Amino acid sequence: MSNLEKYTDLQADFYHYMVKFGGIAKKTSGDYVTRMKFLAHDYSLDETLTKEKIDEILRQEDFKRQERSVYTSKKSLSDFRAGLNKFLAFINSDYHKRIADSIITEIKAVENDNTIKMTEKDSIVKSRIGQGIFRKGLIEYWHGCAISQCPLTWMLIASHIKPWRDADNQERLDAYNGLLLLPNYDKLFDLGYISFNSKGKIMYSRLLDKFDRETIGLTNNLHLVKLEEQHLKYLKYHNDNCFLL
Repeated sequence: MSNLEKYTDLQADFYHYMVKFGGIAKKTSGDYVTRMKFLAHDYSLDETLTKEKIDEILRQEDFKRQERSVYTSKKSLSDFRAGLNKFLAFINSDYHKRIADSIITEIKAVENDNTIKMTEKDSIVKSRIGQGIFRKGLIEYWHGCAISQCPLTWMLIASHIKPWRDADNQERLDAYNGLLLLPNYDKLFDLGYISFNSKGKIMYSRLLDKFDRETIGLTNNLHLVKLEEQHLKYLKYHNDNCFLL
């Protein structure tokens, strides 16, 4: 795996870490992600990063900036340092554990809630992994992929629009809070690289560049095959909280 591939595998989580736990604005977080992607073409930005490696990267960049047309100023070096320090904090954090723990906590809360019937508890927990009545409801509603109309339901993924961990129990089972998607669309939607506007037209994060979109066959003409008013509150939540600006 190349340096760039290793970084891009982490960049969506890096973005969400800064927004959720770092208190950094979405646009600023996106700017940091973009700068780190630029550096990842030449340097290894992964769990091996250290303060000493950051200093070495910046020494090299101080020379390189004078021979290129972008990121040429001294301020660029300061921005690189800030971004590298934030990335270092991210890879040394317990971000992934905190996300996993929050899901486990929510599942236990459902299981221990005496006001919910056992059958409903089972449905709510199964909806976390796109199974049970939630998946059945999406198949009955969409009849295929919500974007491509692919009818092979056995390979489609039942995806929440407002993530399961952020939803209440009613929302977790609501078919209007779900899309039935081919695996490539599901992954992009789940990580926040794509979303949909109030008309159902696809939106691309600026962190998914033109080359990436062309490589996986994404066009500007993609849209949801149908959209109802009941979907809109969930799409707004996804756009406001999950979409990578």
